Amino acid sequence: AGTYRVSLSMSILTMAEKFASGAIAKEIVTIPEGFTFEQVLQKLQLLQLARNDLANLAALQEYEGYLFPDTYEIPYGLELDKIIKIMTDNFNEKTAGLKITPEAVVMASILEKELKTRTDKEIAAGILWKRSKVGMPLQVDAYMWTYQNRGLPEKPISNPGLDSIKAALYPKDSLYWYYLSTPDGRTIFSKTLEEHNIAKVKYLK
Repeated sequence: AGTYRVSLSMSILTMAEKFASGAIAKEIVTIPEGFTFEQVLQKLQLLQLARNDLANLAALQEYEGYLFPDTYEIPYGLELDKIIKIMTDNFNEKTAGLKITPEAVVMASILEKELKTRTDKEIAAGILWKRSKVGMPLQVDAYMWTYQNRGLPEKPISNPGLDSIKAALYPKDSLYWYYLSTPDGRTIFSKTLEEHNIAKVKYLK
């Protein structure tokens, strides 16, 4: 059972061999790091691997943060819950041996949206965990909720890759309390609010 690719140039024998071998049609799907569940669904829809309905949206939203970014080979006609299982099983496999916590996944999802390199993510993770511990708002541009509220968001805001997950689990201690990202992708770290404000004037003109 399944969906098969055939063409007018194929003989009946070739088609029969394809059906008998179970060589069902598959699509290569690449889910980039930092994609949200909505973007994952849009990618699946674009390749006609999932329908656009509220049930699918709700199903994916439940697993935000655990739809591991990777390249997958997905058969046509596969139910969405089985696609989700492929992605979440991959998450479990790639993070095996790590002490994963819901809070770490939330932090990793923020780091994935905010920073580019693993080193920057490790330093920023140290800053954000430190700010959370002392009751300072995280104030990350990727999620405006963190400007009006203290602590971590209740749920992940994206699906992080392995570098972001490891950075959240193994943050780097530093004297920094602030950081900003420049238009060219660099990260500027500051120890004081005054230094941070000066950096904003200098790099965010």
